[in-house]
Parts: sequence; structure tokens; C-alpha cells
Amino acid sequence: MVLAAFVLAACGGGEQAQVFQATLPGDVNQAPQYTATPSRTPTFTPTPTLTDTPTLTPTPTLTPTNTMTPTLTPTPTLTLTPSHTPTLTPSPTNTPSPTATQPLHTLTPASALLNPPSFTIEDALLSGPTGWSCGEFPCEDDVDGFLRKIRVPDGFEVAHVGQVPGTPQQLAFGPDGRLYATTILDIDRRGAVMVLNDDGEADVYSGGYVSPVGVAFQPGTDVLYVTARATIEGPGVVYRVERPNDMPVAVVDDLPCCWREIDNQANGMTFGPDGMLYVGVSSLTDAAEPDNPRTQQFAEPVPFEASVLRIDPHTGDYDTYAQGIRHPFDVTFDSSGQFYTTDSGTLNGPGDRLLAIDEGGHYRFPYWRELGCVECPLTRRDIDYADTLYNLPDYTLPRGIAAYTGAQFPANMFNEVFVALWHDNGSGQRIVRVAPDAIPDDAEELAAWEPPVFMTGLIRPIDVIVAPDGALVVLDSVYGHVWRVTYTG
Repeated sequence: MVLAAFVLAACGGGEQAQVFQATLPGDVNQAPQYTATPSRTPTFTPTPTLTDTPTLTPTPTLTPTNTMTPTLTPTPTLTLTPSHTPTLTPSPTNTPSPTATQPLHTLTPASALLNPPSFTIEDALLSGPTGWSCGEFPCEDDVDGFLRKIRVPDGFEVAHVGQVPGTPQQLAFGPDGRLYATTILDIDRRGAVMVLNDDGEADVYSGGYVSPVGVAFQPGTDVLYVTARATIEGPGVVYRVERPNDMPVAVVDDLPCCWREIDNQANGMTFGPDGMLYVGVSSLTDAAEPDNPRTQQFAEPVPFEASVLRIDPHTGDYDTYAQGIRHPFDVTFDSSGQFYTTDSGTLNGPGDRLLAIDEGGHYRFPYWRELGCVECPLTRRDIDYADTLYNLPDYTLPRGIAAYTGAQFPANMFNEVFVALWHDNGSGQRIVRVAPDAIPDDAEELAAWEPPVFMTGLIRPIDVIVAPDGALVVLDSVYGHVWRVTYTG
């Protein structure tokens, strides 16, 4: 088994360095494992061929014996000479396999059987305004200052993993145990996929993208998928990369895009239990504002806009899994196969929320009047709307999301959903955790309920994922620092 280790800087300078072990032995419960779904193999079709053909041989004729006496000459008759009976000789022909180069892999669900016993987790403390090494705002290399500021609940520890250049977007672990990240490197939104090495430094793994966001490895393979734009104005593209430094190949190149240069496109993605690729695609507007207000009151959503798509990664065929989601920035599955996504509201209204997605569901955008968006189109009563799982504080701008399916955290945290709240509105700049079963049903209790705070002291947390060893890994889009949270008990 491949092991990858990061030697991490210790907080305070007097402690021993920690080792970031990216994978564990196979007998330890880890993130979901993968099993192959076999594809059809080539078959041989027999082609008939004739080895011998029948031949005709004439019998001898009688000639006259006496020229004076006429005799009758019998009419010649034809007889068949013995020949072989025709036989069929198999001739092998190749029938193409109906699947592509790699079979789809299905997930083997994880369980909490090997997790530590349940433990009451208190909220992480809020971080104060002071404590940085270089003033009121941290310097880029102020790792010690960050480690003094970042807070997690008792029983957990934070370590620095490394740093991604530019403005990083999302993370994924590769089959080699290393961390991969999409990042935007310049003001023209040009970007790349970077990989963190053992020393915490990042190298380019694949480049040449415009506004890359989502990143995911196909289970059981080394094949990487990336969401981006074809140009700064779209359309949205899902790329496939077979090997390092290969030219990305477009699997899908016609997705709806974009509202602005810096927002709303094909976003986060993940492979589902069925081996299919699930991708969040944002809306083309803020509140369905029309291109031509003189002739239109509202813009009509176009097909596949503001939705989650299900894509066959081999063929590029796709359909709508769910719709009515304005800005599904990131997506995740828990161990039971329940699908979740974050969603951001309009600029001038509420709508930041966590959604538990069911296939075929419609989640209200752009018909958001009941959520407080007075500029949005009138609610259509001919649509059977699905419910919101939890309305997050307004203007927190939820970004990365991960359902915890690792074996390291206490059992009561298994299948909890961790959400990165990006904005600095007083309720953001933190990681919160949501146990779906803990959300109150009573309206009054729900109004007073808040999700537990798991991590504070961050600047702009943009993604959160579960490591192969069960740790939680958090990415900050300012300075690109990557943090790792472990459970110490």
C-alpha cells in the first residue's frame, strides 16, 4: 500500500513534528472502498467457409462398330464423383466491448463499527482579533500565528499540511495518497491542478484551465476530472486527465455558464455510489433578472441551469439529477448514499442553506419569494417543491462540504456534514458540523438552534474533505494554507 507522509510544523516550536499519514493498513475502517463492476469481454462469432465444392464427371460414350450398320449412340450421362461434405470452419472476429477504457466502480459503504466511542463534542471557541505575529492581519508565512488563532473542540488538534499558490478552490485526495487542489493563478482566471508533495510544497500536476473549481479522481483509477470554463465567458466544461501533464480532454463541453467572470459555473463534483459523476452547476442570474427588461419581467431558467447533473464519465452523457439550486458550490454523499449540497442565496436576500438532495427534486430557485427574495419570480404552484434541510445564517456564503465517513472521529460524528462558511459576516469564517437528525422539527426550537462550531480562526475557508486516514482537511482560499484536524481523545 502506498503511504504518503507530511512532516508538519509543530505549534509553539517546542513540540515534536507530527507525521501526516495519508493512508492506513487495509484492516482499518477508512473512507469508502471501491469494487469493480465487470465489463463485457470480447466474443468470437463463427463465420462459415466451404472447404470443397462438388464436381461433375461425364461417363464414356459408345462409338459405332460397323460403318455400314447404323447404331444408336447413347446420350451421355453425367455422374457425380465423390466429394467431401461441406463443413463450417470457425473464423474468430472481435466484437467491441460496450464499455470504455475503465469500468465504472461502485462504492462499498463505510460504517462506524471501528470508530472511537461517542463523545460529547463542545463548540470550538471563537478566535479573538489579536495574536498574529505581524499585526492585525496575518502575514502569508505566519503559520505559528495561525496555529495560535485557530480553535477546535477539546480532544482535537490542528496541524499545518502545506500551501497551495494562487486562490485555491477545492481539494481531493489522489490514489497515491497525496492532496490535489484546483487553483486560480492570475487575474485572467487562468489556473491549474496542483499536487502537494511530502514537504508541503505544491507542484503543477495539470495546467491550462480557465477558472478551474471542482476536482475528483474516478474511484479505482488514476483518472482525474476537473470542472472549468472553455473561455472566461463559458461554456462550462468537465475535463478528464489521464496522466500528469497530459492535455486535458473535454468530456462535457456545453454546460450552462456564467453569471459573472468570478462566479456561477460548473462547480464541485463527486463520484456517487453508482460510479457516476455528480456535478453542481450554478444559475446564470442572481434573481432571474432578464437580459432585456423592456420585453421580459424575468429570465426563464435554461435546461441544466441551477442544478445537479449526473454524468457518465466515460461517454459524457448527462441528465438532471435535481434542480432549483442557485449556486451548488460543492457536493457530497454520506455512507448511506444520501446526497448533500451547499447553496448560496441572492446578493440582496437570504438563501444560504444546506440541502439534502433527492433525485428529481426541485429546490425553489428562482421561485424564492417564500425565502424572502421579493425580486424573484412569483412562486409557481405547479411545481412540487422539495424542502430545505437547514437555512444557514444569511450571507455566510457556504462553500465546501463533506459528510464524515472516516474511522478516526468519535462514532457520534459519523455521517455528520461539515460545511465551510466562507464570508466574514460574524457567523462565517468557520467550519460548522450538521447532524441531520439533530435539526429540530419544531419551528420555535429550529429558530433558536444553530449548528455546532467545529473550527474557527480561519480567513476564508473554502473547502473541507475527509482524508483516507479519517482526519479532516480544510483549505483556506487566502494564502492557500491547508490544515489538518485529528482526534486525540
